[in-house]
Parts: sequence; C-alpha cells; structure tokens
Amino acid sequence: MTAAVRQRAPSERWRDGPGKLATIVVWEDEAARQRRCKWGLAPREPYGDPISLLRSEGRAIVNPCLIIASEFEVEAGLGSRRKRYSVRLVTDEPFFCFAGMWRPAADDWPEAFAALTTEAGPDVAPYKDRQLAVVRPEDWEDWLRQRRGVAEILRPFPNGSFDISRLG
Repeated sequence: MTAAVRQRAPSERWRDGPGKLATIVVWEDEAARQRRCKWGLAPREPYGDPISLLRSEGRAIVNPCLIIASEFEVEAGLGSRRKRYSVRLVTDEPFFCFAGMWRPAADDWPEAFAALTTEAGPDVAPYKDRQLAVVRPEDWEDWLRQRRGVAEILRPFPNGSFDISRLG
C-alpha cells in the first residue's frame, strides 16, 4: 500500500453491523486506492440478508480488498452469559487490515464488500472458532494483486498477537 493511502487511512471500529459504510482499499490502475463502500454484498435470494462474511478456505478470490480497522468484536457465551470482547492487533500502526472481497455497484445494489473469515488463531480461539482474516502489512500489496495463494497470505498469527478485553 502506498504511503499516501496509508497516511489517509481512517481508524474504523468494527462494532456496527452490516450496512455501515467503511473504507476499503482496492488495486486499480496499478495502485492502491481507497473507496467508501457498504458492508454487505447483495443477498443471493430476494429479501435475503446481505452477505457480510465469507469463509476464506477454498474460495476463489475475485476483486480482493483490504478493510481498514483498528479493532473488532467477538461475542462468546449463550443467553445471559453472552459477553462481548474487543480485539486489537498488537502493532505500532494506528490500524490494521482485514481481507475482503468487493463488488462494483449493480442496478439494484451499491458498491459493497464482505469480510473474509479464517479459523480462529490462538488468541481468539478461547472465545470463537472463527475470526476475521487479518492481513499482515507486508502482505497487503500481495493480497490486493493476488500474487500469492490465500492460505499463504492468511496464515495464523502467533499467540500474543492480539489484545483482547471485555466490553461493558
């Protein structure tokens, strides 16, 4: 990602649900470019819910994007024992990026994206079995340009890579 795009990247908190506008980065005209898009691809069925999350395993990646964030949430437990946790990547950078796929606007749906998920790494696994796929900064351009395989880029982070704190 270019220094200019990196400098303009806003810090997004992933506490809102699908339908929110968020900043993504796409590869266009041989450069990384930011876009504001709707979180949630068009539903597959009429009156269905938008597609906000996609499993990364075995998926052909078309129109890859990076989703800029500063944290995300996970929920664990059932019913009255359900608890929410904030998850932040331990980094000196003001943000990190999730892997995603975007689609241009169509007649019946705006330009939009979905985030990819992976098996939870050691920090998140005690709370959930899956997590949003975080892309290492050194892999950002390779992800956008699809220079390497999905599994190679979306490899698990080691224990201690994420700071997790209980909310509320």
